[in-house]
Amino acid sequence: MSAQRPRIVVVGSLNVDHTLRVPHIPAPGETLTSSSMLTCFGGKGANQAVAAARAGGAVSMIGCVGQDDFGARYVETLESEGIDTTGVLRSALPTGSAFIAVDDRGENSIIVNAGANHAITPEDIDRHAELIRAADALLLQLECPLAVVQKAAEIAREAGVRVVLNPSPLNTEYLAARFVVDTLIVNEGEAEQITTGQSLHEAMCRHLIITRGAESTLSITEDGVEEFAPPQVTPVDTVGAGDTFAGAFAVASSEGRVDAIPFANAAGALATLKPGAQPAIPLRGEIEAFGQPQM
Repeated sequence: MSAQRPRIVVVGSLNVDHTLRVPHIPAPGETLTSSSMLTCFGGKGANQAVAAARAGGAVSMIGCVGQDDFGARYVETLESEGIDTTGVLRSALPTGSAFIAVDDRGENSIIVNAGANHAITPEDIDRHAELIRAADALLLQLECPLAVVQKAAEIAREAGVRVVLNPSPLNTEYLAARFVVDTLIVNEGEAEQITTGQSLHEAMCRHLIITRGAESTLSITEDGVEEFAPPQVTPVDTVGAGDTFAGAFAVASSEGRVDAIPFANAAGALATLKPGAQPAIPLRGEIEAFGQPQM
């Protein structure tokens, strides 16, 4: 790792996750008894920020929490990870929350209450524009208002900062008003809605990454398609694995590592081996020790 850590700015959500273990994902009208519940910090934006910090990045977070105990504790937790929180705002709305059902196979179903995540505005992003302009990479998702995400991307692109977008949770607003980014990270289902035939032009990016669970990750550029096999693991809980991949990739690619995708694959696989989102995110040393899978 170079002496100077890559500077990663994450604009996105901060949620409190309530994860319940169930024998299977409940069907409509079905009531299940949970065998356990875990409450921890999550939200796609903050998950990616923690993943990037643990992977070795110098990370700044821009987002919004409530003026409640959860919000205050969340900021303290981010700071304990070495994350700059000067861009984390406070709102009269409650801190965002998510209710997650995880079944015996590690699959999940999630209900999100946006809360303070939707209180942030494009004007707030303008006020923290210098953080973005000084970054090596800007990492985005779609749990904040789309206008906020677009504004951040616009500032980054004007400053020559690389923009990495994980357009999740995918919505019709983004599909109708998509914008140019450098790297787009999607899963198979999202890829099918965004582009036909893995087209970079349709996806409006220079680099399209398609994660496919236990199957090989696809990396698509103008030079063609490469496949990277992830490590084979038995998942305990897949919540946060995609966010971990994105955060690790942002760091490794900013370092110029040719193995950025295998590094991110390893991080994402490790994140499935423990319950919860942020508690399961691995440290850089753990990712390196896990070993890089073969291309």
